[in-house]
Amino acid sequence: MADAEDLTHTFVDAHPVDAARVLEALPATEAAALFGRLPPRLGGPVLAAMLPPTAARVLGALDNDQAMALLASIGVQPAVAVLRHVQDPRRARLLDGLPTTVAVASRMLLGYPEDTVGAWTDPDIVALPPDTAIGDAISRIRVATTDISRVHVIGPGERLLGTVELATLLRAQETAQLGAVLGEPQAVLAAVASLAGAATHRGWELAASLPVVERGDRLVGVLRRATLMRALSRGARSTRTSHSDTLTGLMARNYWDALSGLVTVTIALLPSTRPLGRSSDDG
Repeated sequence: MADAEDLTHTFVDAHPVDAARVLEALPATEAAALFGRLPPRLGGPVLAAMLPPTAARVLGALDNDQAMALLASIGVQPAVAVLRHVQDPRRARLLDGLPTTVAVASRMLLGYPEDTVGAWTDPDIVALPPDTAIGDAISRIRVATTDISRVHVIGPGERLLGTVELATLLRAQETAQLGAVLGEPQAVLAAVASLAGAATHRGWELAASLPVVERGDRLVGVLRRATLMRALSRGARSTRTSHSDTLTGLMARNYWDALSGLVTVTIALLPSTRPLGRSSDDG
């Protein structure tokens, strides 16, 4: 039995998207049984790859601690996509239990309609004032949790002043200030713009991510091309038939079942270490 569980972990780790497609076709309680036994570092990428409404239903079958651990492991933007489909008061409780910076950023993004740029913006960027030494800016990039290709330079009220590309930083003197090498952003997106409109922006010909601003040029974060494509494809995919009825879905299910015995073995035979379902305060 331990071997089957190890194989399940190996499969999830190596193929989170395939695992997501299979779990989307299962009842939420069965999918939650797997997530309840996976460490968040393995379960998180699978949850992030699922359709947000389906992922939200899975969270509904997990207790608060399990749900918060998964949400905290996937980053702000994917977490927001899922939380949009979790109703209050559960959503409020989950937000309250997330790390403060994640909770604050999540609440901001949840204020935008789902089909707008702001809803899919990644707030995890490096934004610094113009008097920051270049050496300090490079140090910030080195400890960033996401791929950073530029520094965003902001003024009072977090107003976007410009950007400095990583290549420019590395060529400049470390004692110089960001303001000395500041350049105009190649393109800027409005947070209230529609995803469909953003997809046609000519700025994508120049960069893989574009700054997103609110009224008054206040910097919100960046929209990444990959995120935009994922958001648009999810909208299309949510209207299609269940993946279990497609050839890809069937192949993934067969592979999964043969590899790990997810439904017929792992869930049926592994003793449950804690009752599944919402915590007592969720009603």
